[in-house]
Amino acid sequence: MQFIEEIVDRYEDRLGTYLLKITKNELNNEQNESIGKFLHTINDFERISDHAVNIAEAAKEIYEKEIDFSVDAEHELHVLGNAVTEIATMAIDAFLNNDLQLAEKIEPLEELIDSLCGELKLHHVQRLKDGVCSLNSGFVFNDILNNYERVADHCSNIAVAMIALESDTFDTHEYLESVKRLKNETYDKYFNAYSGKYMIEN
Repeated sequence: MQFIEEIVDRYEDRLGTYLLKITKNELNNEQNESIGKFLHTINDFERISDHAVNIAEAAKEIYEKEIDFSVDAEHELHVLGNAVTEIATMAIDAFLNNDLQLAEKIEPLEELIDSLCGELKLHHVQRLKDGVCSLNSGFVFNDILNNYERVADHCSNIAVAMIALESDTFDTHEYLESVKRLKNETYDKYFNAYSGKYMIEN
């Protein structure tokens, strides 16, 4: 995993350097749009690989230290892991295919993942208080949650960059805030669907 992450780092550096060089040339609109999309997203892809390494290292720690989670904690990590797998897959597919409709499905899932991470942290604190899980398991559990949350954030950044660039007004913060303010029927539909799909039983 570390080896792959180092390759991703090199790709990011080389791509960034190359893209900056070709921006000095006269380009048509389509080329400018493509370069803009790449420049605004390659760092997010690289950061996803960093967090993937962190998750792998957490898994290694669990194995080597023989850390046990409660049944509930294992279930929660499984549900959240599936949600993060889906958002990462959607972000990659949307980017590769320039699929803006798929990109629009990402922000509702990112919001749900944020909510789940907060909820699961509270659950684990209660388990620690009840003596169901150990302090060691609590540290690793929170570490995994934090990295899952960061992966989802970077997937959101990729989707938002694609949509904002398409609208010719690249202000991702303003776009994201307007999405969260308006939350139209489509947004709510996807959020509710994800909520049902990744429900944590109490």
